Amino acid sequence: MKYSCFRAFKGGRILLFVFLFLAGFLLFQNIKPEPASSRRIKRNVAVAGRTVGGMTAEEAEVVINELAGAMHIPPVDAFVDTATGGVVADLNGLAIAVEETLQKLLVAEEGEEVTPAFRQIPAKVTLSDLPLHPIYRGNPEKRQVVFLINVAWGNEYLKGLLDVLQEEKSQATFFLTGRWVNGNPKEARLISEAGFEIASHGYSDALSMGQAEMAVIEEDMDKSIKVIKEVCGVDSLYISTHKGELSPSVLQAAADRKLRVIMWTLDTVDWRLPGVQAMLDKIIPAADNGNLILMHPTSQTAAFLRQAIPALREKGLEPVNLSQLLNPFREYRE
Repeated sequence: MKYSCFRAFKGGRILLFVFLFLAGFLLFQNIKPEPASSRRIKRNVAVAGRTVGGMTAEEAEVVINELAGAMHIPPVDAFVDTATGGVVADLNGLAIAVEETLQKLLVAEEGEEVTPAFRQIPAKVTLSDLPLHPIYRGNPEKRQVVFLINVAWGNEYLKGLLDVLQEEKSQATFFLTGRWVNGNPKEARLISEAGFEIASHGYSDALSMGQAEMAVIEEDMDKSIKVIKEVCGVDSLYISTHKGELSPSVLQAAADRKLRVIMWTLDTVDWRLPGVQAMLDKIIPAADNGNLILMHPTSQTAAFLRQAIPALREKGLEPVNLSQLLNPFREYRE
């Protein structure tokens, strides 16, 4: 009998514990996390011009799928231009990434205009499938141009040219003659250290590459690639030949070295010193998407660039380097 009170107390604690456990379990069952599909997007949120504010995730996903069908952009295969025999670069397509776009909407702030998330769709035929063709221009759907600057002389004008490009925040690709690099390593490194893309203009501008035998072409290319690597620390991806001379041997030798042979769309003919206005009158009206514009370091080139760069941008054309232009990545433009 002396433990009867204790047993009663202990039994009461057990009953109390069981009661609290059952109450907590029932409460937990009634407090379930909101399913993702029922989450709502904040007010006045829009995507690609479509208002989805206040919608559930499921409702918004329907809208995104509708947009995906309407905004799908197919890829463009690389192809050979019958007019020039040159290859035009491929360009990726675009498709809306539905789930990623939905997640952007679910975390968007009230009143936010959300840009859809996209995935790139590669082309079936790319530049690498057509290595034995030169390049005269980039894909015409890219609103970009490239200044191709051949350097075999003109040291006294080089710094002024670089200054203008840097001041205008413009890119370019410099094609350096190997013999010039060998004799002017400081100037060659100046171009590289300024952040500009460097490519090969062969080793000797005295060589008629279009008439040369394969062994001579290969030796010239190899010497150029080697000296540019040693002095500038970069691997050449592109080569332009003196006077644009071509032959099957030139194209094959370049392809064997994984070099693309680059020609041009528009020529400033600045080496003739025609005058800045004459060059502007020739180039700016004719400039179009994907154009490659040839020039050299002359007494008139820097002044031409200072006016040409803003004029090209007014036409919606951004000066980039060759690797940027030939990259198949497609930007989304509203």
